[in-house]
Amino acid sequence: MNNTMKKFQLILVFALGCAFGGRAQEVSTVDVLPTNIGGKEEFKRVFEQEMVYPIPSFNKKIGGKEVISFLLKKDSTIQDINIDNSLSKDIDAEALRLLMLYQWIPGMKSGKYVNSIWSVTFDFNPDKYSKICKTRGFTKFKYLPKMKVDSTSKVYTNPEQFPMYPKGNFALQDFIKENLEYPRQAQLTNIQGTVVLRFVVEPSGLMTNIGIQKSVGGGCDQEALRLLKMINWYPGKYDSKLVRVQMTFPFYFILNEEFKDNSSGEQK
Repeated sequence: MNNTMKKFQLILVFALGCAFGGRAQEVSTVDVLPTNIGGKEEFKRVFEQEMVYPIPSFNKKIGGKEVISFLLKKDSTIQDINIDNSLSKDIDAEALRLLMLYQWIPGMKSGKYVNSIWSVTFDFNPDKYSKICKTRGFTKFKYLPKMKVDSTSKVYTNPEQFPMYPKGNFALQDFIKENLEYPRQAQLTNIQGTVVLRFVVEPSGLMTNIGIQKSVGGGCDQEALRLLKMINWYPGKYDSKLVRVQMTFPFYFILNEEFKDNSSGEQK
């Protein structure tokens, strides 16, 4: 490495340290980039599901790309948040609220998670907001009546009441059985197993941070994701409030006689 390159790297590390609270010694270059749980598709889905356009900026037709950078720690927490491109104060507040809803996978170096600088871009477009609301079916979130909502970003792993399928567990199993389409590739290659998905159920009953915790392949992962996104939840509770709850859910792919008999034809 020549002296010019060494000098450039030292300047870059110093600049990052100044911008992020003097934490230059904690920041690493990475071999594998950080990402949110579920990747780019889930990032966009959560943004369009959860974003509430601030009324003052919406009325003034203020929009654009709001860029936020932060220090992503190796334990998946974030610190030293900085708004790099501010659109307005109310959009800043909404962007920060949205940022705290996401869960992260840190960057990796030499096979280990490390601290790194990362950034996200939220595209606020007042002209598209009405279409987004129409697609998702609401402008304001609907909560259970007479229930308080935990407005923090805390995710509970052991709440007083876990989220539930409104009609009960037996009805949920029936729903999955009726709607599961065994992937053609998995049938032909005799792939079976259990796909485990992880996600957060929000106080609204909607899901965020959907990701694959255990993969099977052969199209089973994608089918499990498709089915999960069809499910509505009764939200979890803690201390008499509706809260965010971390969940996992298994989807079983078993080649029983129904699917085996149908492996050479159309799925039922």
